[in-house]
Amino acid sequence: MTTITNNELVSFANELADAARTVILPFWRQPIEVESKMEHDRPIAESPVTAADRKAEEVMRKLIEERYPSHGIYGEEFGQVRTDAEYVWVLDPIDGTTF
Repeated sequence: MTTITNNELVSFANELADAARTVILPFWRQPIEVESKMEHDRPIAESPVTAADRKAEEVMRKLIEERYPSHGIYGEEFGQVRTDAEYVWVLDPIDGTTF
């Protein structure tokens, strides 16, 4: 097992944030469709999601899979993989979609 330093993880988290920003910024102050999605613990579709949410999570997932393929991912939009891994990234790119 390779040891990963806290500094390396923080640096990578910053890379993830930068990548998410790149795909989210084109949506800033633009009209955007907000969909209501179903969640397993809610009886009706009342959880908002946008294309920006999905694109941000997609780009972060791709980077995690490339850099740390043994790490888990717990994502709001696209589910979970390897949640029993030593390291698990929790992705909820844009919180507060509603206003």
